[in-house]
Amino acid sequence: MSAALQEAATVAAPALPAAGAERLLRSYLHKTSNSLCGIKGYASLIASPDQDIAKRAAWAQKIIREVESMEAIYRSVHDLTAPRRHPDIGVDLPHLLDDVFAVCERRCPGLQVMCGRMQPGRILLPKGDLCLVLTELLMNSFEGADGAPRPVRVEVTAALQPTGRLALRLRDEGDGIGGALLAQACDPFVTTKDGHLGVGLTRVQTLMEMYGLAWTLVSTPGQGTTVTLEVAEVTG
Repeated sequence: MSAALQEAATVAAPALPAAGAERLLRSYLHKTSNSLCGIKGYASLIASPDQDIAKRAAWAQKIIREVESMEAIYRSVHDLTAPRRHPDIGVDLPHLLDDVFAVCERRCPGLQVMCGRMQPGRILLPKGDLCLVLTELLMNSFEGADGAPRPVRVEVTAALQPTGRLALRLRDEGDGIGGALLAQACDPFVTTKDGHLGVGLTRVQTLMEMYGLAWTLVSTPGQGTTVTLEVAEVTG
């Protein structure tokens, strides 16, 4: 294996708390603008008098697909632009994690989440947002192992940071992410898979930035990916 493949690459969250949301919204507007231009072009072709019925039907189908794409894009960003509420109080972190992992394993047959002992803690972001972050990361590990032998295992551990915060560490043994793609991994709508919007890691980055929480993504081609993220303050 070459030295380039052996070297792990790291992406850390930017310091600006609103940078991820702003970047995501700009990309959303760009994508929707392109879709609207496409719809306008297809509509003009349908209106052209020299088009037969079969061709008009084909252009109409393209318009439908563009509208469906716009709807999917909207769903991927609308929950990140809503007003954020204060972190939930009294949420049992171990119980929350058990629920999220069980839901993800049901949605992804072949996914196995192996979680070590968790200390109780007060979560530092709303319950719904933490569930979204964890779900995106687990889905990313599962979908990144497309074609690989099942089961797909993700190991989850926790470590107390010097700041007194509890950090979760999610590690898979998938294919990892190459250097060029890793540099764009958190950019909106960057994906190598058909039918995927490419906003999973963008959503993770945006939410972590919103609450000023540290996180890192480390990936080594052929060896897997590890994500570490602050989620709670230890209470016991």
